[in-house]
Amino acid sequence: MQQPLSYVGRITHRADGEARRVAILEATLRLIVKEGVRGVRHRAVATEAQVPLASTTYYFKDIKDLISDALTYFAEKTLWMNNTLEQKSFQLLEVLKADSHQVAPDKVAAHLTEFLCEHIQTQVSHRDDRILEVAFHEEALRNPALAEAIQLLDNGFVSTIEQFFTALGSTTANADAHQLLGLIRWVEYQSIISGNLDSDFLQQTLGACIDKILRAIK
Repeated sequence: MQQPLSYVGRITHRADGEARRVAILEATLRLIVKEGVRGVRHRAVATEAQVPLASTTYYFKDIKDLISDALTYFAEKTLWMNNTLEQKSFQLLEVLKADSHQVAPDKVAAHLTEFLCEHIQTQVSHRDDRILEVAFHEEALRNPALAEAIQLLDNGFVSTIEQFFTALGSTTANADAHQLLGLIRWVEYQSIISGNLDSDFLQQTLGACIDKILRAIK
């Protein structure tokens, strides 16, 4: 999956300027983790980033631009987790197809469940990233520009999962993708707020969902 967002704030081609811009974005993410999106103010970000206030207003005149670019920066930093899952899943498909002309649902279900469990365990271990993810989704309810960016990201995730199920022959691949992504997000959220990731529950819940999706493919 390619990261579909672009920066809206001021871009610099000087190394020192880029380093300062990144420092501002990193500080913004730390503030969101600590205080939520409502804690993002030019002065607060400047203090957190240890840069002059003028620097934050130079790169981001509007606070909404700063929040939007913080989301873009966050997406760039964390996309590797989703790309890893995508690569492993499609490689599995190619290997199974090479072994036999017909892909066995049981094999796909077992391997895919394993990959997804590993993915969720990695996601949950990055607690601050999950806090940021939820914070951006919540702020999107008030910020139309941010909502558009969030939709682009989410649509990208759905599209990738849909392609996988389409390759398996599903005629309801879009619905399958929404169902699976919704379950993944729910399990991650529950694990974060409870502070506990139940491996057995994770295996059973994901396994049952994937098994039902694959068995419906004729």
